[in-house]
Amino acid sequence: MTAVAERAGRTAPRRLARRPRAALRTVHVLVAVAWTGASLVMLVLPVAVLLRGRDAGFAVAVMGTVGNGMIPFLAVGTVLSGAALGLGTAWGLFRYRWVVAKTVLALAVIVSSVALTTGWVDAAAAGDRSVLPLLVAASVLHQVMLLGATVLSVEKPGGRLSRQRLTGN
Repeated sequence: MTAVAERAGRTAPRRLARRPRAALRTVHVLVAVAWTGASLVMLVLPVAVLLRGRDAGFAVAVMGTVGNGMIPFLAVGTVLSGAALGLGTAWGLFRYRWVVAKTVLALAVIVSSVALTTGWVDAAAAGDRSVLPLLVAASVLHQVMLLGATVLSVEKPGGRLSRQRLTGN
């Protein structure tokens, strides 16, 4: 137990050893980069269809594969590996503002993808080209949120949340 935890009468949280922590951090970064890249593909493809018209029919099929096939696994992998890092390191899940903000951004991208983007990709695959500008707008927003989460990871702004807010006292 640490001296602070001992004084407070509680046990110190378990932390990952150096090598497992490094491996998990590497997995988290790689999956997050892949998610951001796949999200960028989801921006480029509808733009290609809008610019090329009927010549870009392949792009609609690829949108279905990337948007409804790959991105959900990458998003879940990013959130799960991030949660494991939070639980296995001193950063925690709800100790620092930047961790909470990153989690909220990731979940917002996931919810908006499930609620909106999936249906728009299906509509585009069925031949409805009117949803393409909506897909572009959603993809731009997703890129902003994912890149914002990346900046939060690097800069770690905002400091620690107070214990009072966490316990409700």
